[in-house]
Amino acid sequence: MDFDFHSEGFFGYGKYGDFQYYSLAHFVPLILLALAIILTYRYREALRKWKYEERFRYILSFVMIIVEMSYFWRLLYVGGEGNNTLMDRLPLQLCQWGLICCCYMIISKNEYLFNINFYVTIIFGSAAMLFPTVIMHVNPTYYRYYQFWLEHALPVYATIYMMFVHGMRPSLKMIPKVMIPVFILGVICIYANNHIPGAQYMYLGQTTEDQMGSNPIAFLPNNQYVRLLLLACIGVILGVLHYYGWKKFFDAHKEA
Repeated sequence: MDFDFHSEGFFGYGKYGDFQYYSLAHFVPLILLALAIILTYRYREALRKWKYEERFRYILSFVMIIVEMSYFWRLLYVGGEGNNTLMDRLPLQLCQWGLICCCYMIISKNEYLFNINFYVTIIFGSAAMLFPTVIMHVNPTYYRYYQFWLEHALPVYATIYMMFVHGMRPSLKMIPKVMIPVFILGVICIYANNHIPGAQYMYLGQTTEDQMGSNPIAFLPNNQYVRLLLLACIGVILGVLHYYGWKKFFDAHKEA
């Protein structure tokens, strides 16, 4: 019996344009994330002393793992969009690796993993939420919509949670140690893009309007190595600005 896998109800896909940038469906998750961050800062002392705080972090880590795994479970059931297959949906994206690192970071309080999430997950995860290109085919009536927002918002929240509640702070000296592995991942992605039909890891290959919408990455040169180098430079610049922005915030809100 044949199935039209792309219309398998809640776990399927809609049509391109079902999700619109800066619509209510776009703003609501961003507002909820902002509220969660504000409330965490407001009640950071109570959270720090909460007897179930450690259990909360374990639960948050578990939820993030399920959210990430559900992306692949869904693909096994529904399939990829268009002619895409599981081979061009391997876990080679920055946000996926950031989430994996974050799952262990909030349990272990590992400083290196914290810096990875500070300089990679928050910056590029936030960019993905501002320009959620990959969900242009799904609106709030589809599971993929919720999976996308949880996959990107939870690691951002968890990293900021560790700063507010556990006093973890980034190190400017860690930027090279974070960006070099990211650059290596980018080279691996280029190899995959060149050898797997339809692959578009880290959006390094030539992009179309259907793939990118109004995402600023679409305006970068199509050469994958040039694009990777430019993204790395942008990441370093944003990382430095990100560091000093948070440093100024914490300097202005030093606890007695």
